[in-house]
Amino acid sequence: MKNYFYYKDKKQVVPVLDKEKNKLAKKKLAEIYKTRKKLIPEYFLEKWQDVALYNPSGDIEKANAILIDPENGAYDLSNHLNNMTGKEWVKFSCSWFIFNALQKDLKEEREISPNTQDHPATFSPTMIEDFVKFFTKKGENVLDPFCGIGSTLVACKRTGRVGYGIELNKKYYKLSIKRTPEFKKNIFNKNAEDIKKLNLPKIDYSISSPPYWNVLNRSTKNFKTDRTKNGFDVNYSEHQDDLGNVEDYELFLERLAKIYFDIFDLLKDGGYLTVIVKNIKKEGKMYPLAWDLARILSKKYQLKDEKLWIQDKVGLAPYGYPSAWASNILHHYCLIFKKK
Repeated sequence: MKNYFYYKDKKQVVPVLDKEKNKLAKKKLAEIYKTRKKLIPEYFLEKWQDVALYNPSGDIEKANAILIDPENGAYDLSNHLNNMTGKEWVKFSCSWFIFNALQKDLKEEREISPNTQDHPATFSPTMIEDFVKFFTKKGENVLDPFCGIGSTLVACKRTGRVGYGIELNKKYYKLSIKRTPEFKKNIFNKNAEDIKKLNLPKIDYSISSPPYWNVLNRSTKNFKTDRTKNGFDVNYSEHQDDLGNVEDYELFLERLAKIYFDIFDLLKDGGYLTVIVKNIKKEGKMYPLAWDLARILSKKYQLKDEKLWIQDKVGLAPYGYPSAWASNILHHYCLIFKKK
């Protein structure tokens, strides 16, 4: 007889062997499928014949989770945030992760257009997928107000979400459309500071990596020399509205925060915002960009937490050697806010 009911025994998820409980579980699963089908993730519906009921203590009356493979964890039907099992949820909750550029992502970019290398600060759709899958369900709306060449939009395409993007640079805007033509009507060649004029729908989640102040305009000599030699861009644009060209730090913070405050009004109640940013240095002085932005946005959002993105394959430089301390900054802050 197939096992329709599982529980936890000494940290292991094992089948309940009681025949009566299995009969009740089978009946309850049929009722769940009939009345709560909309709450069930696609991959469970596709393999419904393999689905079993789960309750850690073995209480059939309180059972509200389903599983297919005990090794992959159970999905709680009261999970309104995402389609993840408990095990997948816990894995994402780790406060740090190591991620370096993936060759498969770079290959995908360059197969569509070799010009994707023009953008001086891209990030991986694969990395963004993990955030999108945690903070949304399939079919929900995701916004990136600094979408660049469309990495967030690619992540949405891969995971069955609806992507929206804003990009000031026309060249990058065209590349994002080329990568995700299905979102063409949702991508705007506009200034994110005009976001309220775009008539966007309610947004379920927003994730973005804004300019790290004017860091690209004062990048190391080798960075500029190498990219110029290959014909690649060394900054986001020469546009006067580009936040990456703002010289005054306080003004930059004020204008950047205003964009995220405007997104607050578009975000659904209880929706999340992720901002990927890092602290920076200029002429020997540290500017705590991540911390300053977190402090300012907390005036309107609830700052929930942070995830540290660590790049461990970036070459180290002898900053400060041999007379003063200066770190090589290899981590970014993924600041996580909630609209409450």
